[in-house]
Amino acid sequence: MLRVVPIALAIVLCFSNLGFIDLGGRVAEENSVKVADAQAPRNHLTTDKNVQAAAIEEVYEFEDATDEPAPGAPEEIVQREENILRLFWDIVPGAVKYEVLIEGATFYAYTNGIEIPVDNVNAKFQVNALSLEGTTLQNKLPIVILDTNPTAPLTTTEFDKMNYPPIYPVYSWVPTRGASHYEIELIKDGKIIRRYFTNSQTHDDNFDLYDKQPVLDEGEYFWRVRAFTSDGRPLTRWSEKNSSNSFEVKHQIRFCALGDSITHGGGSISVPPSTVMYNWETYCAIPVKNLGRSGDTTAEILARFDNDVLPFRPEVLFIMAGVNDYRANILGWESVENLQALEVKCEQNGIKPVFLTPTPLNPAQIQKLNFIDPPPVDWQEHQQFICAWIRDQKYFIDVNEKLTDADGNLIDSLSVDGLHPDADGKRFIGEAVAAWLDRYLNLK
Repeated sequence: MLRVVPIALAIVLCFSNLGFIDLGGRVAEENSVKVADAQAPRNHLTTDKNVQAAAIEEVYEFEDATDEPAPGAPEEIVQREENILRLFWDIVPGAVKYEVLIEGATFYAYTNGIEIPVDNVNAKFQVNALSLEGTTLQNKLPIVILDTNPTAPLTTTEFDKMNYPPIYPVYSWVPTRGASHYEIELIKDGKIIRRYFTNSQTHDDNFDLYDKQPVLDEGEYFWRVRAFTSDGRPLTRWSEKNSSNSFEVKHQIRFCALGDSITHGGGSISVPPSTVMYNWETYCAIPVKNLGRSGDTTAEILARFDNDVLPFRPEVLFIMAGVNDYRANILGWESVENLQALEVKCEQNGIKPVFLTPTPLNPAQIQKLNFIDPPPVDWQEHQQFICAWIRDQKYFIDVNEKLTDADGNLIDSLSVDGLHPDADGKRFIGEAVAAWLDRYLNLK
């Protein structure tokens, strides 16, 4: 993850919950090669539990959900002393960051949008997409949205492009120039049901927030965000409500997918699951609801089965899990025990479980970065143990084989970080699930 300024990348998408666990069975090698300017992610909810609890418990009604301020918060936004040009462009596959050239200066963005201070809002500019190594993937990107002196954040979620909203939404936006932190609200049927605050940042690198609470109840939802200064004054108004940050939750979903970050989505280090390019469900021609949660082990997936799966009463549940186990010294037989327990739960509830073989790792790619712990030396042994059990089940989809090179590692070209398959890898998974569903539906 090359970078010039610290960034709260979508690495949170699975890395924040994937700490290296030492269970005493093995010791991983620590000889990772660090990228000089890479840093660990810092984007997370405030650690003030009292603030969190109060925010989550507070529910109130209002007439205009796009403009009503939180009780007690200042209403007047701070006047900025500089001209701001906001650019927004389409994501380029494989791009980790974007180079913006304007008025003789160079800026870097880790989302597909940026706010830049300028003397002249009509200044000429150019946006180029860059790889992890800094090579140009595409230059002179077309600009989709251009705003001058914006007064509200621009949300970047793509819920309107998803067949179903994910059970664990990720809220994302173009960083507001000069913001210290952000307030995010989730609104259901005209009521604010959750309020979150991101921690203070010293750079314009705070652009997403992973909701740790599942969205389960049926109803109409949308989310919004506003930026604050370091002294707690609103720097912007609330973001505007639109189709891309709105979604509807329904129950009785025929096909669902349960898993970790590979199911939850995201890729190329900097793209969160709130966009569809790196979500395998996007490439499945038959709609599948995403019940994935980034960072989960098989034990954590098992623990949330009743709460997260049963409300939707699926006919078929696709289960992909295990990568976070063999990354973290959890033995293969332990993973299989959890998968077996998931199978039993499915059978007890009239759900057909379809297991997907877990994806491989690429230790060489991982060692280029310093924010992912290197896997233990025998990770392949435990991955193969899990895959062997899955291939012995009545219903399974083998995606591992297609994603694996001759050495048993994740194919270099399929992953920037060595852990998460990017667009082509996700496409293969989605198409494999679609092929299985096509056979299943034709046999019924």
